[in-house]
Amino acid sequence: MFGKPAKVINLVIEDYVIRMVEINGSNISSIKIKEKAIPFGLIENGKILDEIGFFEFMKKFVKEFGVKNRHVRFYVPNSLVIMRQVKFPMNLRDKEIDEYFREEIGKSLHLPFKDPVFDVHYLPLNGEGIESEDELLPATLFAAPKEEMMKYTEIFDDVSLKPVAADVEALGVYRYFYHMNNVHRNHVYIIIELDVTSFNISIFKRHQLEFLRYQTLDLHLVDSSSKYENLGKIKWKYEEDEKDVRGVVEDQIVELERIMNFYRFSMKKGEEMVNELIILGDHPFIDEFYQSAENHFDIPTRLLGSVISSVEDKEIGPQFIPALGLALKGGNTNAS
Repeated sequence: MFGKPAKVINLVIEDYVIRMVEINGSNISSIKIKEKAIPFGLIENGKILDEIGFFEFMKKFVKEFGVKNRHVRFYVPNSLVIMRQVKFPMNLRDKEIDEYFREEIGKSLHLPFKDPVFDVHYLPLNGEGIESEDELLPATLFAAPKEEMMKYTEIFDDVSLKPVAADVEALGVYRYFYHMNNVHRNHVYIIIELDVTSFNISIFKRHQLEFLRYQTLDLHLVDSSSKYENLGKIKWKYEEDEKDVRGVVEDQIVELERIMNFYRFSMKKGEEMVNELIILGDHPFIDEFYQSAENHFDIPTRLLGSVISSVEDKEIGPQFIPALGLALKGGNTNAS
């Protein structure tokens, strides 16, 4: 979206935390990682509420970790991303495709916000089994409100960081999964990201994103233990007691089953179903959620785990998987 960098840091910014990954060379095990809790009230549902406060936080972050003047890849906040399955005339190329959708937004294509930034993903005609029965080619359009995205990029500029690429987190997570695993081309994978305050679901088939859903959890953070940051994992404390937190997590199994049925019977008319569940996230009860899913669903279920860093000679926790997927955006396919 912003061009290609020569050397970059990869930032994942949630309402409550910022995580940074730097990969040296093409080996995904050669990793430097950092994470830092974001003070409450600066960002809410992906929107920067306190621009001055977030600027001050980012200024300290840049100084503390020595990343001034670095190029930056980052994710569009999950809560701001809109996905639409669209079609466009097959005779269009490159910039013509963007111009076509720029004209269609607000006419045949309606979004819940004005003045979006957007990106169009599509496969070449007859590539990966894609064929056109008419003169229109299928594609996936991702959009986000330009006003909110400009807040991030302007603050990056103000703290001497250079934004060079914005991505969709679901695509980055799948990119990591694809490079680290044997992916069956015709299998349907549902990727479940259970985070501290959100539940994100994406469904992929033939490397294409077919379904995307973000929702907040009915949980409220009241504190974070920053003393754990140097150990690579921050401890989070909820306003709710442990029983209530576990109940909210267990409720997501019901939501997951509902979405899987929707995909199978509404989207695919009973002709296709999810073949495998992929689970990740930074929620403190992610292991319990994985066990519940494995017991509940009669299909293969896996929990994406840690990576060993040959540079720092320690485990890179699974909370850094989205950032690793972002790092792989640069074309580092030698991820063994």
